[in-house]
Amino acid sequence: MERWPKLLHGPVELSDCVVQGQVDQDLVVLAATLTAGKRSVGVEVVVNDREVDVIELHPDPEDALAVLRNGFEVTEAPLTPEEFRSQVEAALIARADHDAWFREKVPKLSELGTDPRPELPERAAQLRRWLGLPGYEPLPRLSSADPLPLVLPSPAPVTGLWLAVALSELDEAIWRRLEVGSDVTLAGLHRILAAAFDRDERQDHRFETAYGGFSVDAWSGEGDRLDDEATLGQVVTSPGHRLVYEAEGWRHWIRVEKLVGPPRTASCLDGERAAPPPECDDMSGYEMLLEALRDPDDEENEELIEELGGHGFDPEWFDKEVVDERLARLS
Repeated sequence: MERWPKLLHGPVELSDCVVQGQVDQDLVVLAATLTAGKRSVGVEVVVNDREVDVIELHPDPEDALAVLRNGFEVTEAPLTPEEFRSQVEAALIARADHDAWFREKVPKLSELGTDPRPELPERAAQLRRWLGLPGYEPLPRLSSADPLPLVLPSPAPVTGLWLAVALSELDEAIWRRLEVGSDVTLAGLHRILAAAFDRDERQDHRFETAYGGFSVDAWSGEGDRLDDEATLGQVVTSPGHRLVYEAEGWRHWIRVEKLVGPPRTASCLDGERAAPPPECDDMSGYEMLLEALRDPDDEENEELIEELGGHGFDPEWFDKEVVDERLARLS
């Protein structure tokens, strides 16, 4: 591929912006066409866990849109140029902050040249110039660190949102696709998620958003605000936007897949696998249960299965109608 500075000259126009995501992965591709004069190229920005992971240019713009299409179940939604710029900028900031933290905490390792993406800073700087994004002086922090609380935007007109929700860090993904209204409070969203994953809604929980943390008790996280004081539509506004949800020992990521008309009530559109039993407090307990279920007749495994709530539990079970029945009872 040609060196980037030679690809485009002059004012750059942005078009054909989309966001793509696999339903069971917290990874998205932001793709668009960049045009300067008579030349157009495709840009592909891979965002993994809120950080830019890869930036590629494609002489054929269509190639930037085909990254996830081959052999995967992909959800795709259009973005306006401003939405595309906003999401790229947020992901570039998260990557720059992480890299600054790494350079500060592990300087000797950085000097060894072990960075798997040595070209990324130069590409990020060039992409910023093409998109007209302001310069940014990174803070040495991890991308998972809580953002500083920001002033919430005013509620926009109500829409429907398709949300992909999955438990983090499982080999076999446990996920749900939900349709909810943008006017639901984060407290209401917690009740919906508890129903979707068959949990007690009285569990402690917390949301991490671009506007800071929200929880049932503002003292449960430093700087948190109450989750009944913000609506979903105030913290996520377009496809590709994400937030994190924690319930007891379980962490979930939530991604907006598309905007639709306002639904009459929350509903489940799809999903895979049963949520861990309530007796499994965290990932290690659930993994122990799965291992025991492979040989349930073993005496030690029988006791473990009893302790971890595994009698009658089928990890592969999922029934959309049952989830919808639970959601209906919330109305």
